[in-house]
Amino acid sequence: MNQIGPALLSFALAASLAALELITSKYPRTFSLLRRCWAFYAYAIIYGVIAFCVMLGLGALVKSGTVKLEGLGLSSVWVQAVVIGVTLKAFLHIRLFNVTIGAESFPVGVETLVQLFEPWLQRTIELDHFNALRNYIAPLALRYTDLDLVKKQIAQNLPPSMSAEGVEGKAFLADVQQASSVTEVMRLYMTSVGRRLFDSVFPA
Repeated sequence: MNQIGPALLSFALAASLAALELITSKYPRTFSLLRRCWAFYAYAIIYGVIAFCVMLGLGALVKSGTVKLEGLGLSSVWVQAVVIGVTLKAFLHIRLFNVTIGAESFPVGVETLVQLFEPWLQRTIELDHFNALRNYIAPLALRYTDLDLVKKQIAQNLPPSMSAEGVEGKAFLADVQQASSVTEVMRLYMTSVGRRLFDSVFPA
């Protein structure tokens, strides 16, 4: 029973950090669209479960004397739990080498375990996010039908970090000008600035 608390801490840290990393790397402005995506929660929970099991297994090995941990604070099970929770995802992405068959490349190492679930779940999350974004924009695209006017409103409502003088702003405005539909240009705008600013510029 003494290991359950630290194992739960490892679970919470690993799950939270996995979810946070996915959000900040792929959906920093529109993560709220993933609230109903089961794959997003499964992705985080799987990393949490792995951390939970690792912590329980480590506790049993240390208790039996098979494994001895030495280092600053590592004698505490709570410190062990924090270390496992924080480092698990990075550890699971260690690869020793790649095996290439045709056009496909497969990692060999600890990352092989990750390949059993991560690519499929990330693809499912991506598709769910795309569908949620499309459904969010669809009624607005029917209301704001003038493509040139929509582009003008977007150009006039860019945050300071995306000013027309900056590299990011110039690149974004170039993409906006190349967009051929209201739906496409709204998608670009929302994924770049987030829902709050998007909703203020294009209220429902």
